[in-house]
Amino acid sequence: MSPQKPPLQEANLSSGAAEDVKIVARGGATQIIGQISQRSLSFLFTAIAVRVLLAGGYGLYRQVAQVLAIGGQLGLAGFNYASMRFIARARAVGDHGAVRGAARTGLVGALLASAVVAGALLVLANQIAALFVESTSEVEELAFLLRLGAAYIPAFALLQVLRYCTQAYKTMVPSVIVGNIIQPVVRFALGVMLLLAGLGVAGAISTLVLSMAVAAIAGAWYYTRMLTPEERVATPKSLPGPMIRFALPQAGASTLGIQSLGLGIIVVGLFRGNTEVGLFAVALALQGPGSVFLSGIVNIWAPVVSDLHERGEIQRLGSLYQTITRWVATFSFPVFAALALEPDLFVKLFAGDEVADAAAIVAILAAGNLFYTGTGPTGYVLSMTGRPGINFINSAAAVLLYVGLGAWIVPEHGAVGMAAIDAAVTTLVNLVRVAQAKLLVGVQPFGRSFLKPVAATVTAALVLWGWGSFADDRLGWEIAGVSVAAAVYLLLLRVLGLDPEERYVWNRIRTQALKRRRKKG
Repeated sequence: MSPQKPPLQEANLSSGAAEDVKIVARGGATQIIGQISQRSLSFLFTAIAVRVLLAGGYGLYRQVAQVLAIGGQLGLAGFNYASMRFIARARAVGDHGAVRGAARTGLVGALLASAVVAGALLVLANQIAALFVESTSEVEELAFLLRLGAAYIPAFALLQVLRYCTQAYKTMVPSVIVGNIIQPVVRFALGVMLLLAGLGVAGAISTLVLSMAVAAIAGAWYYTRMLTPEERVATPKSLPGPMIRFALPQAGASTLGIQSLGLGIIVVGLFRGNTEVGLFAVALALQGPGSVFLSGIVNIWAPVVSDLHERGEIQRLGSLYQTITRWVATFSFPVFAALALEPDLFVKLFAGDEVADAAAIVAILAAGNLFYTGTGPTGYVLSMTGRPGINFINSAAAVLLYVGLGAWIVPEHGAVGMAAIDAAVTTLVNLVRVAQAKLLVGVQPFGRSFLKPVAATVTAALVLWGWGSFADDRLGWEIAGVSVAAAVYLLLLRVLGLDPEERYVWNRIRTQALKRRRKKG
């Protein structure tokens, strides 16, 4: 009996490329499981909250949550990315003291910055509330909710720095457990309980703070367990200057990122009120499943970028970049195509007929997200190769466009106009980042095999469009059409075949499964 070929030989990958694929696939799979857990709970919480609070109440909650999210990003001050990059660099050269120093600098920096932001929110809550509402009673209510949630900001900042410190060890398990399981589970359980108890928006905001604090404590416990024996006894070597110079522009890029900033919620709230905010928020929630894979892969991708770039392995970096972008497109494109073609169905299933007007918003946002996911994790290529300033400039320009167009279009066209702006600006900024990565780093996200998910998505979309042209609007027929289109997509992917990277991952999964069976036997 001839010996079985190892997965590496079957895949025809170099040892370096195989190692890169293994790290990203393993870390990405862990993060994706966590993302599915987190987003599923968030999805369910949103569905329950919309029904309990109605569109107006849910819109108020989302405005408060978005202000707190922006405060959290400001308070984080980019020290999460700085900690991860400097720890990864120190570990690459075996500098144990620099590992401890980078973590300490990141935690202290984030704690100080977030305390300042939280204090400013407590003092300026009334002035911020007055931007969104006019009557004195509404201003007081919104200001109370903002103050109630202020402690979220330092808890969020500490949690994120701790998570990114663990990710620098090229593992996603601790980060996923604390950020994608513990925090959302606590938030969902307490949130639903308080909503059903009648505490309304105040109850929902309270659960954000409590869940983030619990997760931060768990994150500290996990990080202390990850330190190697050499790192535990090493004298910390802090580099506050270089870390701050890296962190601040990256903080600007992260804070001004359209997806993380949630600018659409803010702009619609300023010009159209809680009900329109609720519709826009429902449409945003429906985009979540399509971006799970990109969100899941980028956190393990970031330290790998830093490591490969530090070693001068630009060709390996480019190859892995194209592999990841193809994976993202394979999982994301069919979801956004379905949302664009059948938005009414998904709005009805998710939130009921009360928010049926969100359908047009869902379709427009989905079109923009095809470009957001289809260009891959390009922003991380720029930042983690030492160019956070470029990302900051991109994000600042995008925000100026976003706000300027919003002030012009949203007063008349509401949330639908905001969705069109979101799609256009998202498309533009991500195409610009692709060009910059090619010029500055020498890598780009599109390989020949990228055409496989594109061709499969176009074919499935034509099937779904044709089905909708002949079938009626009954719920059963619409669900059947989506199911048929999904089957066509999967069948065509199978016909087009696996690439070496996918074959390598699949063979590793199969080998591990056989080992487990033998152990059980």
